[in-house]
Amino acid sequence: MKNVLSIVAGFFLTASVSAQDMERPTVIELFTSQGCSSCPPADTALKALRDRPGTLTLSWPVDYWDRLGWEDTFAHPHNAMRQAAYNKRFGRGGVFTPQMVFDGRFQSVGSDQGAIRSAMTEARDEARLTVYPQMTLQGDTIRLDLPQTDVPGDVALVTAWYLSDATVEIGDGENRGRTLHYTNVVRLSDMLPDWDGSATSITIDANIGRNAGANHLAVLMHQDYYHGPIVGAATVSLDETTGR
Repeated sequence: MKNVLSIVAGFFLTASVSAQDMERPTVIELFTSQGCSSCPPADTALKALRDRPGTLTLSWPVDYWDRLGWEDTFAHPHNAMRQAAYNKRFGRGGVFTPQMVFDGRFQSVGSDQGAIRSAMTEARDEARLTVYPQMTLQGDTIRLDLPQTDVPGDVALVTAWYLSDATVEIGDGENRGRTLHYTNVVRLSDMLPDWDGSATSITIDANIGRNAGANHLAVLMHQDYYHGPIVGAATVSLDETTGR
């Protein structure tokens, strides 16, 4: 991955909108599975949340329910590892689906509307450091601009290449015979070098995501480590006609 990255310290593209005027995004992550009969309502809820202003939603399909008779077509072991790391920090034993995580700080059952509303309110009201990164697409290159920010320690940068919409016909398992719709499905994830708060520009090869079947890139900024609290996020389309 490092061979496709170019880091140029000391450069920052000044945004036309000041940080004070920008809405702090709430990052909502859903851990789900095509083999989980309780997950479709949560997948539907995530689709509705995607359309709300000020939110970035991501679906992380896990593989630990594949033993029920259907191998999730999008699942990756790293997704389950991410969920387990979150739950360890939350003081929870084990993992479950569907689970939503909000800004890497709060969690709820992904199909419980009341719990989702409560967790979203907590996430939005939480007093915390917020970084406002900017991403732009230029042909096959994505530029991530990070403003100089006083951060306590290093910030971990996670790339999540995702597919905005997908429909899957389930052939076996608990959801056998159903046709299910998924939104913002992570197809590949990785890490960029940690960020120390200096004004920096990072370039990323957009074809990494395209080759993985994704049409968007999200970068999540985690305080201290890759599953720490989220302090900033940005997303960009890989569609060269829009760049958005």
